[in-house]
Amino acid sequence: MPADVVHYSTQPPMNGLPMGTVGGVPGPMPTGVPSTPPISGSTPVQTEAARMPEHVPITLDMSATRPMPMPSPEHEDDDHEDDDHEDENIPLFRPFGKGLIEDLKTKLPWYCSDFTDAFEVKAVITVLYLFWGALANAVAFGALLGENTEGYMGATETLLATAVLGMLYPLLCGQPLTIMGATGPIAAYIIALRSLGNAMGVKFLPLYAWSGVFLSGFLFLSAMFSLSNAIRKVTRFTEELFSVLVSVIFIYQALNYFVTLFTNTGEVLHGEAKAGLMVGLLTFFTAISIRGSRNGSLFNQWVRNRMADFAPVIAIGMGLALAWALIGHYGIEKVDMDFLAISEDGIAATTLGTDVRPWFVDLGDISGAGIGLSFVGGLFGFIVMYFDQNITVRLVNARDHKLKKGYGYDMDMMALAICTLLLSLVGCPWMVSATVPSLNHCRSLCFFGNEAGEATSEDDKTKLENKSFRALQGIRKLMEERDTDFLMEEGDAGVRAQSPPRSFSGSPSNLRDKSHTDLVRQVANEASKALEMMSLPTGTGITCCLEQRVTPFMVHLLILLSLLFLRTALAGIPMAVLRGLFLYNGWSNLAGNEFWERIWLVITDPTKYPSKSFAKITPLWKVHVWTLIQVVLLVLINVLMQSPAGFVFPIVIGLLHPLRLWLATTVLWSPEEIAMLDSHF
Repeated sequence: MPADVVHYSTQPPMNGLPMGTVGGVPGPMPTGVPSTPPISGSTPVQTEAARMPEHVPITLDMSATRPMPMPSPEHEDDDHEDDDHEDENIPLFRPFGKGLIEDLKTKLPWYCSDFTDAFEVKAVITVLYLFWGALANAVAFGALLGENTEGYMGATETLLATAVLGMLYPLLCGQPLTIMGATGPIAAYIIALRSLGNAMGVKFLPLYAWSGVFLSGFLFLSAMFSLSNAIRKVTRFTEELFSVLVSVIFIYQALNYFVTLFTNTGEVLHGEAKAGLMVGLLTFFTAISIRGSRNGSLFNQWVRNRMADFAPVIAIGMGLALAWALIGHYGIEKVDMDFLAISEDGIAATTLGTDVRPWFVDLGDISGAGIGLSFVGGLFGFIVMYFDQNITVRLVNARDHKLKKGYGYDMDMMALAICTLLLSLVGCPWMVSATVPSLNHCRSLCFFGNEAGEATSEDDKTKLENKSFRALQGIRKLMEERDTDFLMEEGDAGVRAQSPPRSFSGSPSNLRDKSHTDLVRQVANEASKALEMMSLPTGTGITCCLEQRVTPFMVHLLILLSLLFLRTALAGIPMAVLRGLFLYNGWSNLAGNEFWERIWLVITDPTKYPSKSFAKITPLWKVHVWTLIQVVLLVLINVLMQSPAGFVFPIVIGLLHPLRLWLATTVLWSPEEIAMLDSHF
């Protein structure tokens, strides 16, 4: 018999546990160890050590452990159970039209259910919530564009474009959970294009329209050659930086409004400034507080989920009530708040009037050099729109949202090409799938815990069993190795191991250098990762999402109906309420963003570090350097957007992923550390 292998025999169970069990975790028992009962007052490890005969060299053969059933091949790796979300072998481009045809084959079978599945209370709640969010988004960016384009592209154009194109896009696109709207990067680029036209002596609207024509052509080619596949190679480094950029734009615009109330003393009364700040903060904090009630302890989970769904709607109601209560108590003279500006000339009028600024742009009112400049403008605009659109869709398609109907990136780009061409011809701002409204829309349609009321399928049960098996196997192996180390450590001095046991990570075990507390922490860490992986139905984990096309259509239909029939009511909405909602949208978009979490890691108590892979990197300064690089890039993009050279900021965005690839080749981070810092969604 080889010296490094001992025989194992199966002993009869004692006290409800098989012999060799440590802490309830089964393990093999070496032959020759007497079957004595546990020693009173001793731990299982001490009992095993007391049974050890003297001077018996022993080495555990891990292959002799009791066999356990293994998962079937189709469920061998549940971490990739949704490989349709992440296909690492997908080509960067495909033959002309092939990807678009495949998208149609994927999405058309679901098209009817995209309408019938919308008959849910959650859909009604989402429409009521997103209506205000989309309205606030359109009004805010419309006002911003109006100020920087001398009224040629203002709130009226933005609202009407949001309403009409917002209804068309979900009928054509591949991922209808995204919400069409103006975005910060797109608005910043339009303003930069305006500045470029002024510097070059080219009229803004013809320059913009021709840039849009070229831009729509680039989007068409992107759809036909599946260029959106490239975005699936992009990692969190770029995606989360871009997401934080969008949130920063939202938060900056909201805070800038409230600060301006107090700094612009020549036009804003002190009472108006204080009232506006109170109303905006009440709206923001009400939405944040009620949204957090999902994880609270009051009422039952169903009530808390409903309250969280209605959080923005309740917050808007509270803000409106406070605003009009202040006006009723102090009078409109002392609380002359800033209200939503709506044109009195009807929906058919432009911001400057059709006499000054007609709806259709004169494409002939530009020189040949201006058209050449428009080609460059369209190309740079394509870079911004490519990232803005596809990163948003990627975030919506994340595994955490438990989507089942697939996606259609090429369908999205084709729908965007059509919408962009129409918007360019009438001089309305370009729109994409806006990140913050899209994520809020998707999360509002998600079901948590068992609130969907659907029975678990056999496939889901099998996957859950396999995940449970891996979790228990990991904890079992930790305990077995600890048992082995203690047996060797507490036995007689003559007991020696001729080969070290294997640790859970596959490296030589050093558990004997760790305390019981370390073991408990290891087991707790394995258990917490298992719970997070399994998304156990505790009432707060996402279990599925209501995928359909009705809610985005209805949100924008309500905006159109409001412009037609409720103009007076819209004019009575204080801007402070919408800015408070703007602040909420930007802040809520930061939730779960690892880049944002790492920013605060430098001042976080080490005992309170998040249970994320990046927090386990040692030394931690490597994490801080990685985060600092992203912060510098974020500041650079924001400064560049506000500068006279803002026209070229899309180049920086386009270079983010190549920079990420270069960072991976440096000596500062190992491939394992890069994987822990950065990964795909």
